[in-house]
Amino acid sequence: MIKPTNSVVRQTFLHQSLGIEAYPVERADVPKFIGTDLYVGGLVRKDIGGLQPAKLLAAMIGLVSSSTAVIHENTAVLGSTSEAGGVRIRTQRGEIFARKLLVCTDGYTDGFDPWLRRRLVPVRSRIIATEPLDREVMDRLMPPRMMYGDLRKLSYYYRPSHDGSRILFGGRDGSTEGDSAAPVAHLQSELARLFPELAGIGLTHSWFGYVAMNRDMIPRMFSRGNTVYATGYCGSGVVWARWLGKKAAFKILGDAEQSRSAFDFDAAPKAVPFFNGKPWFIPIVYSMYARHDRKMLLRRLKG
Repeated sequence: MIKPTNSVVRQTFLHQSLGIEAYPVERADVPKFIGTDLYVGGLVRKDIGGLQPAKLLAAMIGLVSSSTAVIHENTAVLGSTSEAGGVRIRTQRGEIFARKLLVCTDGYTDGFDPWLRRRLVPVRSRIIATEPLDREVMDRLMPPRMMYGDLRKLSYYYRPSHDGSRILFGGRDGSTEGDSAAPVAHLQSELARLFPELAGIGLTHSWFGYVAMNRDMIPRMFSRGNTVYATGYCGSGVVWARWLGKKAAFKILGDAEQSRSAFDFDAAPKAVPFFNGKPWFIPIVYSMYARHDRKMLLRRLKG
């Protein structure tokens, strides 16, 4: 949720430039959408929804299984080498040669491609799920049962569960190793700051996975030799991986019309200095972002 003045600007840009249906939410109307005093306005976008990623994956596997394609599970790629006419790929189960190689790895890019790994910073994304809440509570906190997010540097994203009985609340996780209780406690405190009546509410689940950020925070498609990349989804891989991967596949097939995209770049993202796979600087960056958000909040309270 953002300031009403910014909401109007964004709504106008989305509608006029991209044809996206959206409308601003003024301060007086915030309670119709969310039961909190934290936000002073917002923007509703009609092009964004929610889905169950596991069900999406199952459907995609079903489509692949019904075709002539073959899925090779538990087959790590160890590396690749460009050769005349194609790419040689080394795997745990042997070598294969292909005219083109399509790489769509993101937050889990490992040493199979050191060049790409230096350009993608893995960041943990963590979710907590509350215990079941009374319908009256859900009606008060999330009246329209929408998907929610905000524009803080350390942004949070949240939604009702599919049956509308609990809240799923997530954000970027500043930890880089292990699975300590601190990130979960932090999300609990942020949830309580958003919805004070949920302070002390029990949790039933918590999990995390890796997303990947690059230096300009833009997903992109690019080529290097006989390898085509579609990566850098910056936290929205469920959407971008499918869409950009399809565009990259059409590019390999030589279909210029179907592969056309504003995210088709001539160059890869720049490498991150002093980074070789382990994001040692994440705690420092998160501290800077948290300080920025506190300053913005204080400025808003004073103004």
